[in-house]
Amino acid sequence: VIQHVKKQEWTAIWIDLVIVVVGVFIGIQVANWNEDRSSRYAEKRHLEEIAEDLRADIAIFDMIETSALLRISSIDYILGETRGVSRPKELNMPSGEVFDMPVGIPILPEERNILLTRANTVRISMGNRTGFEALIGAGGMQTIRDRQIGRQMQQYYAGMDDLVGVQNMLRQIRNDGTKMGYPLGLSTFGEMDDKKLIGIVRGNAAYSAYLRTTREWAAIHLGDTNIQRQQAVKLLADINKYLGKSGSESQ
Repeated sequence: VIQHVKKQEWTAIWIDLVIVVVGVFIGIQVANWNEDRSSRYAEKRHLEEIAEDLRADIAIFDMIETSALLRISSIDYILGETRGVSRPKELNMPSGEVFDMPVGIPILPEERNILLTRANTVRISMGNRTGFEALIGAGGMQTIRDRQIGRQMQQYYAGMDDLVGVQNMLRQIRNDGTKMGYPLGLSTFGEMDDKKLIGIVRGNAAYSAYLRTTREWAAIHLGDTNIQRQQAVKLLADINKYLGKSGSESQ
């Protein structure tokens, strides 16, 4: 370019300038393309990890549902209560929330010696957060281009925090009830003839109240878990749909 300027070869100067500008432009575009490609790859990897966590969460939620229903039906059997007689059909909370008190899984004759085990078993989930925590650690929610999916993820993991709070309360009640059972000769997960157990429990107002409280919290736990499961299923479906769309766009 300098040589052309000295010789005042203006046509050649313009050609050189165009070459330089085009070269810079192409370089910037290639850099932007590489950055966008890297960002898309990172987004896809993070979403796949979160999807895997969601599938694991859903499986655990199903186990929690079974555990809660067994807890409810075992307590119903011990207390001799059936739906609509002396047990509530639903729980009305001060917050305005209403939780159904479902009919539990029927107790089989061969299972009656483990009623207390089932009444005191509290299956919980802290949530699988490996993918979400990796996303936050790698730069945060801005990595996810779909804002709706980003909001769903934030709401889902905030809901998991609330569910953990309910589970902590439920475990504390179980632990307190366990101590109440010691003077009565009741261990937390011990096997006992159902008639003997029923005689002990129904003759003790405090322990009966503990079981009723446990049943109420089991209904709350079940209701919150079902809500969280629905969110997990919806978020997983949206992520799978989005990844499929992204895959088509990148081809």
